[in-house]
Amino acid sequence: MEKVSMEQLFEQMKEYLKMEDELGYPLFSAYYYDMMNFLQAEYQDLSGDELVQAQAICSIIRDNAQMCAAKKDINRKKFLKIQEKSDFWQGAIKARLIKEGMSEKELAQKAKGLWD
Repeated sequence: MEKVSMEQLFEQMKEYLKMEDELGYPLFSAYYYDMMNFLQAEYQDLSGDELVQAQAICSIIRDNAQMCAAKKDINRKKFLKIQEKSDFWQGAIKARLIKEGMSEKELAQKAKGLWD
């Protein structure tokens, strides 16, 4: 199994954001698990810029999982779990960045600038 990098995950998210069609559960789930596995393995060694990218990705995953969970379909409970775990990581990354000296305003500006 090939090791995934933050750059690969970020570029993949940029491609997903360009899509007009909704990402199906299998692809959404696979990407989510790649991101979670990456964070569990690499979190302590991530740079500030990588943490900003990871925080932004977790926020997008959380928001999309929340929207999908609102639908009454077979994957509703799975999307709720994805939302919960993504929210946890998004918050943990934000707290670490703030602890390391980044203001909330600076984090928001950097995150916004990622997608330009």
